[in-house]
Amino acid sequence: MALEQELLGLNLTKSEIKVYLYVLENGLSTPPEIAKGTSIARTNCYNILGSLKENGLIEQQEKNNRKVYIAMDPEALLRSIQKKQEVIERLLPDLRALHATQKNKPKIRFYDGFEQVKEIYWQAMETDKLFAIGSTKKLAEQDPKFFLAFEKVLKDNHVMVFDLITNSSQQVGLKETQEILKELYTFKILPEKYTDFPTDILVWNDHIALITLSEPIFGTIITSPLLAQTFRFIFEMIWDGTKQVMYKETKNPSI
Repeated sequence: MALEQELLGLNLTKSEIKVYLYVLENGLSTPPEIAKGTSIARTNCYNILGSLKENGLIEQQEKNNRKVYIAMDPEALLRSIQKKQEVIERLLPDLRALHATQKNKPKIRFYDGFEQVKEIYWQAMETDKLFAIGSTKKLAEQDPKFFLAFEKVLKDNHVMVFDLITNSSQQVGLKETQEILKELYTFKILPEKYTDFPTDILVWNDHIALITLSEPIFGTIITSPLLAQTFRFIFEMIWDGTKQVMYKETKNPSI
């Protein structure tokens, strides 16, 4: 009926509306009578009556040592809404303060072991630009099949990769990456004095991933727009200061 549909807008459930309208129409009623009249199981009916009582829509009385219920004046609906509004208005400053804190608070997720760390690489493909600092050699040696599968999906997703790699990555990983990604891949080689460190840093969208590829293998994703922007600035500064010692010089990424 139209009345029941309108009452749904007051955040009452269909069962609560059925019970409330039954008691409103029939007056003083026992739980068994209400359950029978609304076709709601008696056990559920008790819970619904408790909720309506708590919201001030019905009142519990005693008759012949039995609990009976009667509906309050329908104006109680308005008082119920006003009460909720008063609570919200009272809590609003504290809720806003929490929201402002959460807005700038980074989210941190930890991944333990290489099988979980793989999930970081899969997530890093959900972007159009991926910035990386690390060793393709270490990743390729850790799991060659995964390394190739990762790069093939990068290609399929048309992800532009800007890579700052270690000198030893020229021997392992670089050739395969170039063959697979082709024009999607831009790289620079870090100076030889920076040895082949067993870590990987990935930056995409609002995320930064810090990964270690030597035992114990683990990774962390930090989600923070401000930190991600800062890491991109750092990447760009390193990129601008790194000369390409082999291969043709590539253009700076547009970050």
